[in-house]
Amino acid sequence: MNNQIKGFYNTPSLFKDSFYDLEVFELDDISFDINSFDINNIQILQQLPLGKRVEYFFDAIIAHCSNYERVIRNIQIIHDKHTLGELDFIIYDIKREKYIHIEMQYKFYLYDESFENEIDRYIGPNRSDTLVLKLQRLKNKQFPLLFNEVTKSYIPNVDLNNIEQKILFKANIFLPRYLKNKKLSLINNECISGYYLSFKEFIEDDTFRKMSLFVPDKFDWISDPASNENWKSYEEAKEEIEYFINLNASPLIWSKYTNNGETIIERFFVTCW
Repeated sequence: MNNQIKGFYNTPSLFKDSFYDLEVFELDDISFDINSFDINNIQILQQLPLGKRVEYFFDAIIAHCSNYERVIRNIQIIHDKHTLGELDFIIYDIKREKYIHIEMQYKFYLYDESFENEIDRYIGPNRSDTLVLKLQRLKNKQFPLLFNEVTKSYIPNVDLNNIEQKILFKANIFLPRYLKNKKLSLINNECISGYYLSFKEFIEDDTFRKMSLFVPDKFDWISDPASNENWKSYEEAKEEIEYFINLNASPLIWSKYTNNGETIIERFFVTCW
């Protein structure tokens, strides 16, 4: 889990500045040393999905920093037995004496240039999630929820006249293999983490047979593949990849090979579409 929290902390923000009328919260603003952090302080159930795991990581970072205090985490707003939504975090900026409502996202998106507008080109590995829909939900549902009359009873000690709303949006972007070196205009290009190709392309390209490969569990997608010590042969990995493809899922793969004496470690998706 130590590699997971380091991977979370080191993942860049998808946007460097405000975007879609949403202000960005940067972890760089936090007084915190990731290398001295004791991962044993975090109690996480093994089966928690990646999206929930990173919330625990952020909460632990806030708890051990000197310039912010956590006020609430993951409060469900319920009215007449109906869940209106959930607030991810409200923290208090000690130096500025101001509250900050933060909605968190940690995403893996594949860049699909078949869409006309760039904002529509960022899609989930299984094509079941998109960046634009997530931004719309944040702007039109999750942020307005803070000022709902029902919400006020859940956060009586928070001064809503002295609060900012920001997104902590970390992401990994994967380009089509033939566009590996493309620069994107909409997002922070530091988020480009690898490439993707179809299963058909994967099995027809003999270069992968010369690589060491590994198919990480989903909650390890966040980790740095350079930390991996359990590499597998092409045939072993191909069998695992095919299993996910048959489930209509697109697995993330880590690869390692040597080029002119240099060890190259990369990340890529094999898509089920």
